[in-house]
Amino acid sequence: MNRTRAAVILTMLGCLAATAGCGQDRETAKREHLRRGDETVAQEKYTEAVIHYQNAVQNDPQSGEARLKLAETYERLGDSRKALAEYIRAADLLPERADLQVKVAEVLLRARRFEDAKARADRALALAPGSVEAQIAKGNALAGLKSVDLAAAELEGAVHADPTSIPARLALANFYWNLGRLPAAERELQTALEVDPQDVSANRMRSMISLATNRASDAEPHLKTIVEVSRRNSDRFVLADYYFSAGRSAEAKTLLQELAKTDSADAQVFAGARIRLSAIEARGGDTAGARRLIDEVLQKQPANIDALVASADLFLRDKKHDEALAHAVAAVKAAPRSAPARHALATVQSARELWDESIAAYHEVLKLDPGANAARLELARLSLIKGKPDDAIQFARDALKAEPGLAEATMILARALLVKGDTRSAEPLVKQLAREFPKSVSAQTELGQLYAQTGNVKSARGAFEQVLAIDPSNLEAISGLTALDLKTRDPAGARARVEARLAANGNDPRLLLLASRMYIVLGDAAATERSLRKVIEIDPAQLDAYALLGQFYASRRRLDEARAEFETIAKLRPASAVGAQTVVGVILQMQNRQAEAQTRYEMVLATDPRAAVAANNLAWIYAESGGNLDVALGLAQTAKSQLANDPQVANTLGWVYYKKGLASLAVPHLRESVDRSPTNARYRYHLGLAYAKIGETEEARKALEQALVLDPTFDGSSDARRVLANLKG
Repeated sequence: MNRTRAAVILTMLGCLAATAGCGQDRETAKREHLRRGDETVAQEKYTEAVIHYQNAVQNDPQSGEARLKLAETYERLGDSRKALAEYIRAADLLPERADLQVKVAEVLLRARRFEDAKARADRALALAPGSVEAQIAKGNALAGLKSVDLAAAELEGAVHADPTSIPARLALANFYWNLGRLPAAERELQTALEVDPQDVSANRMRSMISLATNRASDAEPHLKTIVEVSRRNSDRFVLADYYFSAGRSAEAKTLLQELAKTDSADAQVFAGARIRLSAIEARGGDTAGARRLIDEVLQKQPANIDALVASADLFLRDKKHDEALAHAVAAVKAAPRSAPARHALATVQSARELWDESIAAYHEVLKLDPGANAARLELARLSLIKGKPDDAIQFARDALKAEPGLAEATMILARALLVKGDTRSAEPLVKQLAREFPKSVSAQTELGQLYAQTGNVKSARGAFEQVLAIDPSNLEAISGLTALDLKTRDPAGARARVEARLAANGNDPRLLLLASRMYIVLGDAAATERSLRKVIEIDPAQLDAYALLGQFYASRRRLDEARAEFETIAKLRPASAVGAQTVVGVILQMQNRQAEAQTRYEMVLATDPRAAVAANNLAWIYAESGGNLDVALGLAQTAKSQLANDPQVANTLGWVYYKKGLASLAVPHLRESVDRSPTNARYRYHLGLAYAKIGETEEARKALEQALVLDPTFDGSSDARRVLANLKG
């Protein structure tokens, strides 16, 4: 018995000794990991430091010191989520450290957890009742909780407690600024700068307020002070950006060239300096030099987002849309959640006139960055292009809410209201813009449109003539004045005006198309034919010109004669073959010789696969004659990529989708064709069929009824009535 008891005691003593040894080993290991972590932090090797501090925490999970060091290192790495979690654990393990409670409150404020931040600040104040830092944290938390009076009292109390505290002055200044009390904010900043004229934070906030309130010149001395004191490259970049935005490219260039000479191993400085220098070269017109600088960056950093975005912009300047698209897509692929990358993609798609794709990309920009007002402006502009004035009005108003008084947004809003015929709402906006920007072509053009719509011919004429005094080739003003001439029964004046412009620029297809329409109204057959034929010769993708020319020949029963003549042109003038053969195809269609028209369009596309008019018309023939619908879809998409705004092309693409049994894909394109050409009965008929196919009965009924109201006898009217009867039955 005694022997057994002695053995048990010895075993227990051995266990206790082992436990003590294990504890000592864990404490030693923790200390070693903390030491090695501190060393790697001093060497700025933060990722390695995290591993050492994590090991220290594993050896002693209750070590507030280890958790605090781990939190600080996560913060240096920019991992705010992990930093916050470790700061909270450290503060709970070290509850008597008021400074740590304040630090946690500050981190919670950045995470917008205002109630938790207030609780930590209160704990700090309980430990250190006079702590200015704790008062600042509590005041900011109360401001976040919308307790304005309590926040003001706390922040003002911090200033009274220590009038020389710059952080207190800055917190109060920021609070006043957010309340819109700018003079009060500037007074606090001025006092802070009197305490320490070189304080970086005070100078930074002062420069931010100056820039935000359009007093850029006031920001310069503060930006210079920041650079002199901090000596950080990031602050030098801010000063260079200021010079660039102020149009002082030479000073920006000098500063950036100095940065470019710094340690080239610093990838961020290397790229940042060259990208900005590239922008300066591009502004000066040296796109080749700008391209070389961007290529230097991309050779070393192929996935650099800023360089890819800048590269896309440079290609756009040179109208190299395919290359621009490739770089914008690469930027999005490298950083799918980058708003600038998405914005670059949207801009490229807009330049390619792929409006739907551009609109989708701008919506993505706003999801990623709700403050991106430039995206709202573009969505407003594109909505107008798409024939959706209601959407344009909403986006323009949203842009004005974000930036009150923004002229571009006001312009789009006024234009959209005029498109809707709401002259009463548009009038004060248009007149305000015309007063503020008397030399603006856009503002004066809108003023002319307003007066024309309200029947004030004299004022409309004056506004359009003012536009031409600024820009003699402005087509909107020429068109507006021509319409006024015809309205007031002055055909000679209309003709003289347009032909004077043709004498100056007779190769502008848009001007020629305007002249053609005028000649049709004037009944001048020879001039109509001559101008339309010249449009097609200069720009074979002008779909309207083919339609007008075909109607012209049909009205004069000259289809056979015209076809023979264009056949001859195609043979004798190879450079004009695409346009001439396309005209032949159009005439054959008008003569209901669909098979021959099909052959003709196929010949055109064999010569030029991107001949948009031939592609559109051939896609239509395939869809109607039971041809290969996959080929038809490719052709319709080719036409849409080049004639994005044409309602006929949108209708063709939608109709091909419908014929393929993809009515849900057809609807957006058919709706676009109706939006762009609301009086076309066939377009509404097609839209009604697509709505019926996807079960949108009410929309289908509405579209079909509107088609029959517009034209009770259009080709397809009997089928429209049949479908309507089935919907109602």
